[in-house]
Amino acid sequence: MRKEILCDSSSLISLSSSCMLEVLRFFSSRLKINFIVPPSVVYEIVKRPLSIKMKAYQLSAIMLRKYINEKVIMEVNANTREESLNLLRIANNIFYTSKKSIHLIDLGEAEMISLAHRLRINVLLMDERTTRALIESPFSLKEHLEEELNREVKINENNYEAFYDYVKNMKIIRSVELVGVAFQEGFFREKFGENEKEALSATLYKLKYSGCSVSFKEIERFLRELNG
Repeated sequence: MRKEILCDSSSLISLSSSCMLEVLRFFSSRLKINFIVPPSVVYEIVKRPLSIKMKAYQLSAIMLRKYINEKVIMEVNANTREESLNLLRIANNIFYTSKKSIHLIDLGEAEMISLAHRLRINVLLMDERTTRALIESPFSLKEHLEEELNREVKINENNYEAFYDYVKNMKIIRSVELVGVAFQEGFFREKFGENEKEALSATLYKLKYSGCSVSFKEIERFLRELNG
């Protein structure tokens, strides 16, 4: 039985910019994993950059389109718009200051979470920091917002409970963690031979500079753990 991972645009762009899309094919063929995306992600990573001729992103869009056409990345539309809009309202009214509610996620992120919930997919591949923090560590996010805004941030308990009841079974992984598992499963050995450790290090740093929210300390820890 194949497993499923739902992907957002940030992780796929990070992998594409780092020349690591082959990792998806490796997982698809070797570990029987389907990588799922909603239509909003396809629009963001392929259709939009190609339609408005965004030169800086066209190569990435062409490569990602190829992987979608080959069903390595699978587009699924479960018609979750009403559910997504409701989730969007809830999520963006969890935290507030004396002045207003704090906007945290956009419709694309809400659609992704709603699709995961509808399809009962528990693993989400996501490099974007705010949405991941909202799901994984909301109180750390609250502290970060207070530091950033330099004012007290309060919590709407009803919205907080509704959101976390919705996402409580979801696990977030980043592109760096996916690459780490690929290293353990032999992808880098097959691709780079005796240079696999150097290639892993270069990949993790490239992912960081391509948009993955990972600290230098985390990368150093990953390398120590993965290299034994």
